[in-house]
Amino acid sequence: METNLTRRGFLTGAATTGALAAFGALAGCAPAAPQAASNGGDLAQTGEAATTGWSWETAPAPIADGDIVATVESDIVIVGAGLAGVTAACRATELGASVTVVEKMPFPSSRGGHYAAYQSRAMTEAGMTNDPKDEIVADWMRFSGNRTKEELAWLFMDRSSEVMDWLDDLSGDALNIIPIYTHYAGPQYYEHIGTHVIRGDFPDNENKISAPVYFMWKQAESQGASFVFDTPAEQLVKEGDRVTAVIAKGADGYVKYVGTKAVVLATGDISGDPEMIEAYGDKLGLKPVVNAYTPEGANTGDGQKMGMWVGGRMQEYPVPTMIHLIRYCGLSFGFMYVNQEGRRFMNEDTWIQAKSIRIMEQPGGEFAWSVFDKNWADDVARSIPLAGGQFWDDMSRTTPEWTPESATKVIEGALEAGNAVTADTLEELAAAMGVDEAVFLAEVENYNALHAAGEDTQFHKRAELLSAIKEPPFYALKFGPSLLAMPGGLEINEKLQVLGEDDEPIEGLYAIGNASGGRYALDYPVFINGNSHGSAMTWGYVAAENIVNG
Repeated sequence: METNLTRRGFLTGAATTGALAAFGALAGCAPAAPQAASNGGDLAQTGEAATTGWSWETAPAPIADGDIVATVESDIVIVGAGLAGVTAACRATELGASVTVVEKMPFPSSRGGHYAAYQSRAMTEAGMTNDPKDEIVADWMRFSGNRTKEELAWLFMDRSSEVMDWLDDLSGDALNIIPIYTHYAGPQYYEHIGTHVIRGDFPDNENKISAPVYFMWKQAESQGASFVFDTPAEQLVKEGDRVTAVIAKGADGYVKYVGTKAVVLATGDISGDPEMIEAYGDKLGLKPVVNAYTPEGANTGDGQKMGMWVGGRMQEYPVPTMIHLIRYCGLSFGFMYVNQEGRRFMNEDTWIQAKSIRIMEQPGGEFAWSVFDKNWADDVARSIPLAGGQFWDDMSRTTPEWTPESATKVIEGALEAGNAVTADTLEELAAAMGVDEAVFLAEVENYNALHAAGEDTQFHKRAELLSAIKEPPFYALKFGPSLLAMPGGLEINEKLQVLGEDDEPIEGLYAIGNASGGRYALDYPVFINGNSHGSAMTWGYVAAENIVNG
Protein backbone atom coordinates (compact mmCIF):
# COMPACT_ATOMS: atom_id res chain seq x y z
CA MET A 1 0.00 0.00 0.00
CA GLU A 2 1.39 3.41 -0.96
CA THR A 3 1.25 6.19 1.61
CA ASN A 4 1.77 9.87 0.88
CA LEU A 5 3.08 11.56 4.00
CA THR A 6 3.17 15.35 4.14
CA ARG A 7 5.48 17.30 6.42
CA ARG A 8 2.63 18.14 8.79
CA GLY A 9 1.37 14.59 8.63
CA PHE A 10 4.80 13.33 9.58
CA LEU A 11 4.90 15.67 12.58
CA THR A 12 1.46 14.55 13.73
CA GLY A 13 2.42 10.93 13.35
CA ALA A 14 5.67 11.47 15.21
CA ALA A 15 3.75 13.08 18.04
CA THR A 16 1.50 10.04 18.20
CA THR A 17 4.48 7.76 18.66
CA GLY A 18 6.07 10.11 21.18
CA ALA A 19 8.96 11.20 18.98
CA LEU A 20 8.22 14.88 19.56
CA ALA A 21 7.36 14.60 23.24
CA ALA A 22 10.91 15.42 24.27
CA PHE A 23 10.68 18.99 23.04
CA GLY A 24 7.29 20.22 24.17
CA ALA A 25 3.83 20.71 22.80
CA LEU A 26 2.74 17.91 20.49
CA ALA A 27 1.40 18.49 17.03
CA GLY A 28 -1.89 17.12 18.32
CA CYS A 29 -2.16 20.12 20.64
CA ALA A 30 -2.33 22.53 17.75
CA PRO A 31 -5.79 23.91 17.03
CA ALA A 32 -7.69 22.29 14.20
CA ALA A 33 -7.81 24.17 10.92
CA PRO A 34 -10.62 26.75 10.91
CA GLN A 35 -13.56 25.94 8.67
CA ALA A 36 -14.79 28.72 6.46
CA ALA A 37 -18.04 30.08 7.80
CA SER A 38 -19.01 33.69 7.64
CA ASN A 39 -21.42 36.48 8.16
CA GLY A 40 -21.91 37.83 4.65
CA GLY A 41 -18.46 36.52 3.75
CA ASP A 42 -16.80 38.87 6.23
CA LEU A 43 -15.41 36.70 9.01
CA ALA A 44 -13.99 33.21 8.72
CA GLN A 45 -14.72 31.09 11.77
CA THR A 46 -14.72 27.51 12.91
CA GLY A 47 -17.99 25.68 12.77
CA GLU A 48 -17.26 22.81 15.17
CA ALA A 49 -16.51 22.53 18.86
CA ALA A 50 -12.87 22.22 19.81
CA THR A 51 -11.58 18.69 20.11
CA THR A 52 -8.87 19.47 22.64
CA GLY A 53 -10.75 22.16 24.49
CA TRP A 54 -8.59 25.23 23.87
CA SER A 55 -10.83 28.27 24.12
CA TRP A 56 -9.77 29.79 20.80
CA GLU A 57 -10.41 26.69 18.71
CA THR A 58 -13.95 27.85 18.03
CA ALA A 59 -14.00 31.37 16.66
CA PRO A 60 -16.38 33.84 18.25
CA ALA A 61 -19.61 34.78 16.53
CA PRO A 62 -19.07 37.50 13.93
CA ILE A 63 -19.65 41.02 15.16
CA ALA A 64 -22.84 42.20 13.52
CA ASP A 65 -22.73 45.10 11.10
CA GLY A 66 -25.31 46.87 13.23
CA ASP A 67 -22.93 46.87 16.19
CA ILE A 68 -20.24 48.76 14.27
CA VAL A 69 -20.46 52.46 15.10
CA ALA A 70 -17.83 53.70 12.64
CA THR A 71 -15.57 52.65 9.78
CA VAL A 72 -12.06 54.04 9.35
CA GLU A 73 -10.11 53.43 6.16
CA SER A 74 -6.38 53.67 5.52
CA ASP A 75 -3.83 51.94 3.32
CA ILE A 76 -2.43 49.88 6.18
CA VAL A 77 -3.90 48.93 9.53
CA ILE A 78 -1.38 47.79 12.13
CA VAL A 79 -2.66 45.95 15.20
CA GLY A 80 -0.24 46.59 18.04
CA ALA A 81 2.07 49.47 18.93
CA GLY A 82 5.12 47.60 20.17
CA LEU A 83 8.56 47.73 18.61
CA ALA A 84 7.57 45.90 15.43
CA GLY A 85 4.34 47.86 15.01
CA VAL A 86 5.83 51.33 15.43
CA THR A 87 8.72 50.43 13.10
CA ALA A 88 6.23 49.36 10.43
CA ALA A 89 4.17 52.52 10.95
CA CYS A 90 7.23 54.75 10.80
CA ARG A 91 8.58 53.18 7.61
CA ALA A 92 5.20 52.92 5.86
CA THR A 93 4.30 56.56 6.46
CA GLU A 94 7.77 57.59 5.33
CA LEU A 95 7.00 55.78 2.06
CA GLY A 96 3.76 57.71 1.67
CA ALA A 97 1.17 55.23 2.94
CA SER A 98 -1.71 56.18 5.18
CA VAL A 99 -1.51 54.17 8.41
CA THR A 100 -3.75 53.50 11.40
CA VAL A 101 -2.30 51.74 14.43
CA VAL A 102 -4.77 50.12 16.81
CA GLU A 103 -3.45 49.34 20.30
CA LYS A 104 -5.32 47.89 23.27
CA MET A 105 -3.03 49.46 25.88
CA PRO A 106 -3.03 53.20 26.70
CA PHE A 107 0.38 53.82 25.08
CA PRO A 108 3.02 51.95 23.06
CA SER A 109 4.67 49.06 24.87
CA SER A 110 8.35 48.23 25.09
CA ARG A 111 10.68 46.16 27.23
CA GLY A 112 14.29 45.12 27.25
CA GLY A 113 17.26 47.16 26.15
CA HIS A 114 19.24 45.20 23.53
CA TYR A 115 18.81 45.55 19.77
CA ALA A 116 20.74 43.37 17.35
CA ALA A 117 21.88 44.06 13.82
CA TYR A 118 24.48 42.47 11.62
CA GLN A 119 27.37 44.88 11.07
CA SER A 120 25.66 48.24 11.46
CA ARG A 121 27.42 51.44 10.50
CA ALA A 122 27.84 52.20 14.20
CA MET A 123 29.72 48.91 14.62
CA THR A 124 31.98 49.63 11.68
CA GLU A 125 32.74 53.12 12.98
CA ALA A 126 33.62 51.61 16.37
CA GLY A 127 36.04 49.19 14.73
CA MET A 128 33.89 46.13 15.43
CA THR A 129 33.75 43.48 12.72
CA ASN A 130 31.27 40.65 12.89
CA ASP A 131 31.78 37.03 11.93
CA PRO A 132 30.69 35.85 8.46
CA LYS A 133 26.96 35.70 7.90
CA ASP A 134 26.90 32.03 7.06
CA GLU A 135 28.53 31.16 10.39
CA ILE A 136 25.93 33.11 12.34
CA VAL A 137 23.03 31.63 10.39
CA ALA A 138 24.47 28.15 10.97
CA ASP A 139 24.57 28.86 14.70
CA TRP A 140 21.02 30.24 14.62
CA MET A 141 19.77 27.05 13.00
CA ARG A 142 21.86 24.74 15.18
CA PHE A 143 20.87 26.38 18.45
CA SER A 144 17.20 26.10 17.42
CA GLY A 145 17.47 22.41 16.55
CA ASN A 146 17.15 23.23 12.83
CA ARG A 147 13.46 23.86 13.39
CA THR A 148 13.45 27.47 12.23
CA LYS A 149 12.93 28.90 8.77
CA GLU A 150 16.31 29.58 7.23
CA GLU A 151 14.88 32.19 4.88
CA LEU A 152 13.87 34.26 7.92
CA ALA A 153 17.36 33.98 9.36
CA TRP A 154 18.76 35.31 6.12
CA LEU A 155 16.18 38.09 6.05
CA PHE A 156 17.56 39.33 9.37
CA MET A 157 21.18 38.92 8.31
CA ASP A 158 20.69 40.71 5.00
CA ARG A 159 18.48 43.59 6.13
CA SER A 160 19.01 44.30 9.84
CA SER A 161 22.01 46.59 9.37
CA GLU A 162 20.02 48.60 6.82
CA VAL A 163 17.23 49.01 9.35
CA MET A 164 19.59 50.08 12.15
CA ASP A 165 21.33 52.57 9.87
CA TRP A 166 17.93 53.89 8.69
CA LEU A 167 16.91 54.55 12.28
CA ASP A 168 20.29 56.17 12.94
CA ASP A 169 19.87 58.52 9.97
CA LEU A 170 16.21 59.22 10.69
CA SER A 171 16.73 60.09 14.33
CA GLY A 172 19.78 62.31 13.94
CA ASP A 173 20.79 63.49 17.42
CA ALA A 174 17.55 62.28 19.01
CA LEU A 175 18.85 58.73 19.44
CA ASN A 176 22.32 57.49 20.28
CA ILE A 177 22.90 54.02 18.80
CA ILE A 178 25.82 52.34 20.54
CA PRO A 179 27.25 48.89 19.77
CA ILE A 180 28.30 46.97 22.88
CA TYR A 181 30.92 44.34 23.64
CA THR A 182 28.90 42.12 25.98
CA HIS A 183 28.67 38.59 24.59
CA TYR A 184 29.40 35.05 25.70
CA ALA A 185 32.57 33.57 24.17
CA GLY A 186 32.38 29.92 25.12
CA PRO A 187 33.85 27.11 23.04
CA GLN A 188 30.61 25.25 22.23
CA TYR A 189 27.74 27.67 22.59
CA TYR A 190 28.90 31.21 21.87
CA GLU A 191 27.44 34.57 21.00
CA HIS A 192 28.43 36.92 18.22
CA ILE A 193 28.74 40.69 18.50
CA GLY A 194 26.06 42.87 16.96
CA THR A 195 24.19 43.98 20.06
CA HIS A 196 23.31 47.67 20.43
CA VAL A 197 21.84 49.89 23.08
CA ILE A 198 19.70 52.77 21.84
CA ARG A 199 19.44 55.78 24.11
CA GLY A 200 17.54 59.01 23.92
CA ASP A 201 16.18 61.61 26.30
CA PHE A 202 12.61 62.72 25.66
CA PRO A 203 11.12 65.06 28.31
CA ASP A 204 7.56 64.14 27.36
CA ASN A 205 8.19 60.39 27.75
CA GLU A 206 6.18 60.13 30.97
CA ASN A 207 5.51 56.40 30.62
CA LYS A 208 9.20 55.54 30.23
CA ILE A 209 8.74 53.94 26.83
CA SER A 210 12.03 52.72 25.40
CA ALA A 211 13.82 55.38 23.36
CA PRO A 212 13.50 53.79 19.89
CA VAL A 213 9.82 52.96 20.35
CA TYR A 214 9.06 56.45 21.61
CA PHE A 215 10.97 58.10 18.79
CA MET A 216 9.40 56.01 16.02
CA TRP A 217 5.91 56.48 17.49
CA LYS A 218 6.26 60.25 17.44
CA GLN A 219 8.00 60.20 14.07
CA ALA A 220 5.19 58.12 12.55
CA GLU A 221 2.60 60.53 13.96
CA SER A 222 4.48 63.48 12.46
CA GLN A 223 4.36 61.67 9.11
CA GLY A 224 0.60 61.24 9.31
CA ALA A 225 0.04 57.95 11.14
CA SER A 226 -2.98 57.73 13.42
CA PHE A 227 -2.57 55.86 16.71
CA VAL A 228 -5.71 54.67 18.47
CA PHE A 229 -5.13 53.51 22.06
CA ASP A 230 -7.29 51.68 24.62
CA THR A 231 -8.92 49.89 21.69
CA PRO A 232 -8.47 46.09 21.70
CA ALA A 233 -8.83 44.35 18.35
CA GLU A 234 -11.23 41.42 18.44
CA GLN A 235 -11.79 40.05 14.95
CA LEU A 236 -10.35 40.17 11.47
CA VAL A 237 -12.66 40.67 8.52
CA LYS A 238 -12.16 38.37 5.56
CA GLU A 239 -13.91 38.92 2.24
CA GLY A 240 -13.42 35.94 -0.01
CA ASP A 241 -9.76 34.97 0.28
CA ARG A 242 -8.56 38.36 1.47
CA VAL A 243 -8.35 39.94 4.91
CA THR A 244 -9.63 43.47 4.52
CA ALA A 245 -10.13 44.89 8.00
CA VAL A 246 -9.99 44.43 11.74
CA ILE A 247 -12.79 45.21 14.18
CA ALA A 248 -11.73 46.74 17.49
CA LYS A 249 -13.69 47.95 20.48
CA GLY A 250 -13.21 51.52 21.57
CA ALA A 251 -14.91 53.65 24.19
CA ASP A 252 -17.93 54.25 21.93
CA GLY A 253 -18.26 50.70 20.62
CA TYR A 254 -16.97 48.65 17.71
CA VAL A 255 -15.01 50.33 14.94
CA LYS A 256 -14.11 48.65 11.67
CA TYR A 257 -10.61 49.59 10.55
CA VAL A 258 -10.21 48.87 6.84
CA GLY A 259 -6.74 48.35 5.39
CA THR A 260 -7.03 48.73 1.63
CA LYS A 261 -3.53 47.35 1.17
CA ALA A 262 -3.03 45.18 4.26
CA VAL A 263 -3.68 44.41 7.89
CA VAL A 264 -0.53 43.78 9.94
CA LEU A 265 -0.60 41.80 13.20
CA ALA A 266 1.99 43.14 15.63
CA THR A 267 0.31 42.14 18.88
CA GLY A 268 3.27 40.57 20.65
CA ASP A 269 3.72 37.15 22.15
CA ILE A 270 1.56 34.72 24.13
CA SER A 271 3.24 34.94 27.53
CA GLY A 272 0.32 36.82 29.08
CA ASP A 273 -2.11 33.96 28.38
CA PRO A 274 -1.60 30.89 30.62
CA GLU A 275 -3.77 28.74 28.35
CA MET A 276 -1.69 29.53 25.28
CA ILE A 277 1.49 28.87 27.23
CA GLU A 278 0.10 25.45 28.09
CA ALA A 279 -0.96 24.76 24.49
CA TYR A 280 2.08 25.96 22.60
CA GLY A 281 4.96 26.25 25.04
CA ASP A 282 7.84 24.08 26.04
CA LYS A 283 6.58 22.05 28.97
CA LEU A 284 9.92 22.01 30.82
CA GLY A 285 9.55 23.60 34.21
CA LEU A 286 7.51 26.68 33.41
CA LYS A 287 5.69 26.58 36.73
CA PRO A 288 8.65 27.54 38.95
CA VAL A 289 9.54 30.43 36.69
CA VAL A 290 8.16 33.87 37.46
CA ASN A 291 6.39 35.38 34.48
CA ALA A 292 7.97 38.80 34.10
CA TYR A 293 6.19 39.93 30.94
CA THR A 294 4.98 43.52 30.80
CA PRO A 295 2.76 45.44 30.48
CA GLU A 296 0.16 43.48 32.41
CA GLY A 297 -2.87 42.71 30.28
CA ALA A 298 -0.95 42.81 27.01
CA ASN A 299 0.72 39.95 25.14
CA THR A 300 -2.24 37.60 25.37
CA GLY A 301 -1.94 36.11 21.90
CA ASP A 302 -4.65 38.28 20.38
CA GLY A 303 -3.08 38.39 16.94
CA GLN A 304 -2.34 34.69 16.92
CA LYS A 305 -5.96 33.86 17.76
CA MET A 306 -7.44 36.27 15.23
CA GLY A 307 -5.07 34.97 12.59
CA MET A 308 -6.10 31.37 13.23
CA TRP A 309 -9.78 32.30 12.98
CA VAL A 310 -9.25 33.43 9.39
CA GLY A 311 -7.28 30.38 8.35
CA GLY A 312 -3.75 31.06 9.57
CA ARG A 313 -1.83 28.52 11.60
CA MET A 314 0.63 28.57 14.45
CA GLN A 315 4.22 27.49 13.96
CA GLU A 316 4.59 23.73 14.05
CA TYR A 317 7.20 23.52 16.80
CA PRO A 318 6.88 24.65 20.41
CA VAL A 319 6.98 28.40 20.92
CA PRO A 320 10.25 28.87 22.80
CA THR A 321 10.57 30.39 26.21
CA MET A 322 12.78 33.45 26.51
CA ILE A 323 14.16 32.92 30.01
CA HIS A 324 16.72 35.29 31.50
CA LEU A 325 18.41 35.34 34.90
CA ILE A 326 16.82 38.59 36.00
CA ARG A 327 15.25 37.41 39.24
CA TYR A 328 16.84 38.40 42.56
CA CYS A 329 20.39 39.71 42.05
CA GLY A 330 20.71 40.08 38.29
CA LEU A 331 24.33 38.94 38.34
CA SER A 332 25.71 35.42 38.46
CA PHE A 333 29.18 35.61 36.89
CA GLY A 334 30.77 32.20 36.25
CA PHE A 335 31.79 31.15 39.74
CA MET A 336 30.71 27.98 41.55
CA TYR A 337 26.93 27.63 41.47
CA VAL A 338 25.09 25.69 44.16
CA ASN A 339 21.39 24.87 44.29
CA GLN A 340 18.96 25.45 47.15
CA GLU A 341 20.44 22.48 48.98
CA GLY A 342 24.01 23.79 48.70
CA ARG A 343 25.14 21.34 46.00
CA ARG A 344 27.05 22.26 42.87
CA PHE A 345 24.94 21.16 39.91
CA MET A 346 26.39 22.27 36.56
CA ASN A 347 29.24 23.51 34.43
CA GLU A 348 28.83 27.24 34.98
CA ASP A 349 30.59 28.01 31.69
CA THR A 350 27.53 28.25 29.44
CA TRP A 351 24.84 30.58 28.14
CA ILE A 352 21.92 32.11 30.04
CA GLN A 353 19.11 29.89 28.75
CA ALA A 354 21.02 26.75 29.72
CA LYS A 355 21.68 28.15 33.18
CA SER A 356 18.00 28.99 33.61
CA ILE A 357 16.86 25.52 32.62
CA ARG A 358 19.40 23.81 34.85
CA ILE A 359 18.15 25.84 37.82
CA MET A 360 14.56 24.88 36.98
CA GLU A 361 15.57 21.21 37.07
CA GLN A 362 16.95 21.48 40.61
CA PRO A 363 15.12 20.84 43.90
CA GLY A 364 12.91 23.88 44.42
CA GLY A 365 13.67 25.03 40.88
CA GLU A 366 13.54 28.70 41.82
CA PHE A 367 17.06 30.02 42.32
CA ALA A 368 20.74 29.21 42.75
CA TRP A 369 23.71 30.81 44.48
CA SER A 370 26.93 32.04 42.89
CA VAL A 371 29.74 31.70 45.46
CA PHE A 372 33.09 33.54 45.49
CA ASP A 373 35.61 35.29 47.71
CA LYS A 374 37.28 38.68 48.08
CA ASN A 375 39.24 38.25 44.82
CA TRP A 376 36.09 38.26 42.71
CA ALA A 377 36.90 41.37 40.67
CA ASP A 378 40.27 40.01 39.49
CA ASP A 379 38.67 36.63 38.75
CA VAL A 380 35.89 38.22 36.69
CA ALA A 381 38.31 40.44 34.75
CA ARG A 382 40.37 37.36 33.88
CA SER A 383 37.26 35.45 32.76
CA ILE A 384 35.59 38.04 30.54
CA PRO A 385 37.72 37.51 27.40
CA LEU A 386 37.13 33.76 27.72
CA ALA A 387 33.42 33.70 28.49
CA GLY A 388 31.29 36.60 29.75
CA GLY A 389 27.88 37.43 28.36
CA GLN A 390 24.71 38.63 30.03
CA PHE A 391 24.67 38.44 33.86
CA TRP A 392 28.40 37.63 33.84
CA ASP A 393 29.70 40.72 32.10
CA ASP A 394 28.14 44.19 32.36
CA MET A 395 24.81 44.12 30.54
CA SER A 396 25.79 46.97 28.23
CA ARG A 397 29.55 47.32 28.18
CA THR A 398 30.52 49.97 25.63
CA THR A 399 34.30 49.72 26.13
CA PRO A 400 36.63 46.80 25.26
CA GLU A 401 37.90 46.43 28.84
CA TRP A 402 35.76 45.27 31.78
CA THR A 403 35.98 47.26 35.01
CA PRO A 404 34.33 46.35 38.33
CA GLU A 405 32.45 49.58 39.10
CA SER A 406 29.08 48.54 37.67
CA ALA A 407 29.21 45.05 39.18
CA THR A 408 30.19 46.46 42.56
CA LYS A 409 27.07 48.62 42.59
CA VAL A 410 24.91 45.63 41.66
CA ILE A 411 26.41 43.52 44.46
CA GLU A 412 25.98 46.30 47.00
CA GLY A 413 22.38 46.76 45.96
CA ALA A 414 21.76 43.00 46.17
CA LEU A 415 23.20 42.88 49.68
CA GLU A 416 20.88 45.70 50.77
CA ALA A 417 17.88 43.99 49.15
CA GLY A 418 18.62 40.59 50.68
CA ASN A 419 19.48 39.02 47.32
CA ALA A 420 23.11 38.44 48.30
CA VAL A 421 24.90 37.53 51.51
CA THR A 422 28.44 37.97 52.75
CA ALA A 423 30.33 36.50 55.70
CA ASP A 424 33.83 36.10 57.10
CA THR A 425 33.57 32.31 57.33
CA LEU A 426 32.10 29.70 55.02
CA GLU A 427 30.04 28.33 57.91
CA GLU A 428 28.43 31.73 58.44
CA LEU A 429 27.89 32.04 54.69
CA ALA A 430 26.07 28.70 54.59
CA ALA A 431 23.83 29.81 57.45
CA ALA A 432 23.02 33.10 55.69
CA MET A 433 22.23 31.23 52.47
CA GLY A 434 20.00 28.76 54.31
CA VAL A 435 21.73 25.71 52.83
CA ASP A 436 22.97 22.52 54.48
CA GLU A 437 26.31 23.45 56.04
CA ALA A 438 28.00 20.06 55.64
CA VAL A 439 26.90 19.71 52.03
CA PHE A 440 27.99 23.24 51.16
CA LEU A 441 31.39 22.99 52.87
CA ALA A 442 32.11 19.73 51.07
CA GLU A 443 31.27 21.35 47.72
CA VAL A 444 33.56 24.31 48.39
CA GLU A 445 36.36 22.00 49.50
CA ASN A 446 35.96 19.94 46.33
CA TYR A 447 35.83 23.04 44.11
CA ASN A 448 39.03 24.38 45.67
CA ALA A 449 40.68 21.01 45.07
CA LEU A 450 39.64 21.10 41.42
CA HIS A 451 41.10 24.58 41.11
CA ALA A 452 44.36 23.47 42.70
CA ALA A 453 44.57 20.45 40.39
CA GLY A 454 43.78 22.57 37.34
CA GLU A 455 41.04 20.23 36.16
CA ASP A 456 37.31 20.10 36.80
CA THR A 457 36.62 16.37 36.92
CA GLN A 458 33.11 17.01 38.25
CA PHE A 459 31.49 19.05 35.46
CA HIS A 460 34.49 19.77 33.21
CA LYS A 461 34.45 23.52 33.31
CA ARG A 462 37.43 24.99 31.50
CA ALA A 463 40.37 25.02 33.90
CA GLU A 464 41.17 28.66 33.22
CA LEU A 465 37.72 29.62 34.58
CA LEU A 466 38.16 27.87 37.93
CA SER A 467 38.90 30.14 40.90
CA ALA A 468 39.61 29.55 44.57
CA ILE A 469 37.09 30.28 47.35
CA LYS A 470 39.51 30.76 50.26
CA GLU A 471 39.95 34.40 51.27
CA PRO A 472 37.28 36.24 53.26
CA PRO A 473 35.00 37.99 52.95
CA PHE A 474 32.96 35.37 51.14
CA TYR A 475 29.93 36.18 48.99
CA ALA A 476 26.91 34.38 47.57
CA LEU A 477 24.64 35.99 45.00
CA LYS A 478 21.09 34.69 44.71
CA PHE A 479 19.90 34.53 41.10
CA GLY A 480 17.05 32.87 39.28
CA PRO A 481 15.15 32.59 36.00
CA SER A 482 12.17 34.62 34.85
CA LEU A 483 10.07 34.21 31.73
CA LEU A 484 10.33 37.37 29.64
CA ALA A 485 8.45 36.36 26.53
CA MET A 486 7.50 33.49 24.25
CA PRO A 487 8.57 34.74 20.81
CA GLY A 488 6.58 32.78 18.27
CA GLY A 489 3.28 32.78 16.51
CA LEU A 490 1.67 32.53 13.12
CA GLU A 491 3.58 30.89 10.32
CA ILE A 492 4.82 33.43 7.78
CA ASN A 493 6.85 33.45 4.58
CA GLU A 494 9.89 35.58 3.82
CA LYS A 495 7.56 38.44 2.79
CA LEU A 496 6.02 38.33 6.30
CA GLN A 497 2.65 37.18 4.95
CA VAL A 498 0.61 34.87 7.18
CA LEU A 499 0.35 31.34 5.80
CA GLY A 500 -2.75 29.18 5.76
CA GLU A 501 -3.02 25.45 6.23
CA ASP A 502 -2.09 24.96 2.58
CA ASP A 503 1.15 26.95 3.08
CA GLU A 504 -0.21 29.63 0.77
CA PRO A 505 -0.24 33.26 1.97
CA ILE A 506 -3.52 34.75 3.15
CA GLU A 507 -4.02 37.84 1.02
CA GLY A 508 -3.85 41.11 2.87
CA LEU A 509 -2.58 39.65 6.18
CA TYR A 510 0.92 40.07 7.61
CA ALA A 511 2.44 39.19 10.99
CA ILE A 512 5.58 40.72 12.47
CA GLY A 513 7.54 40.63 15.70
CA ASN A 514 6.48 38.11 18.30
CA ALA A 515 3.09 37.61 16.65
CA SER A 516 4.94 35.84 13.85
CA GLY A 517 6.46 32.37 13.92
CA GLY A 518 9.34 30.54 12.32
CA ARG A 519 12.24 32.52 13.82
CA TYR A 520 12.93 30.27 16.79
CA ALA A 521 12.12 26.88 18.25
CA LEU A 522 12.96 24.98 21.42
CA ASP A 523 15.02 27.73 23.08
CA TYR A 524 15.40 31.42 22.40
CA PRO A 525 18.93 31.49 20.96
CA VAL A 526 21.04 34.50 21.85
CA PHE A 527 23.43 33.99 18.95
CA ILE A 528 23.45 37.79 19.03
CA ASN A 529 21.99 39.36 22.16
CA GLY A 530 18.91 41.37 21.29
CA ASN A 531 18.10 39.47 18.10
CA SER A 532 14.39 39.34 18.99
CA HIS A 533 14.23 43.12 19.10
CA GLY A 534 16.45 43.40 16.06
CA SER A 535 14.29 41.06 14.00
CA ALA A 536 11.11 42.80 15.24
CA MET A 537 12.42 46.06 13.82
CA THR A 538 13.54 44.33 10.63
CA TRP A 539 10.21 42.56 10.16
CA GLY A 540 8.28 45.81 10.65
CA TYR A 541 10.51 47.71 8.22
CA VAL A 542 10.45 45.00 5.55
CA ALA A 543 6.72 44.36 5.87
CA ALA A 544 6.03 48.07 5.34
CA GLU A 545 8.14 48.09 2.17
CA ASN A 546 6.56 44.89 0.85
CA ILE A 547 3.06 46.28 1.35
CA VAL A 548 3.70 49.77 -0.02
CA ASN A 549 5.83 48.71 -2.96
CA GLY A 550 3.77 45.63 -3.77
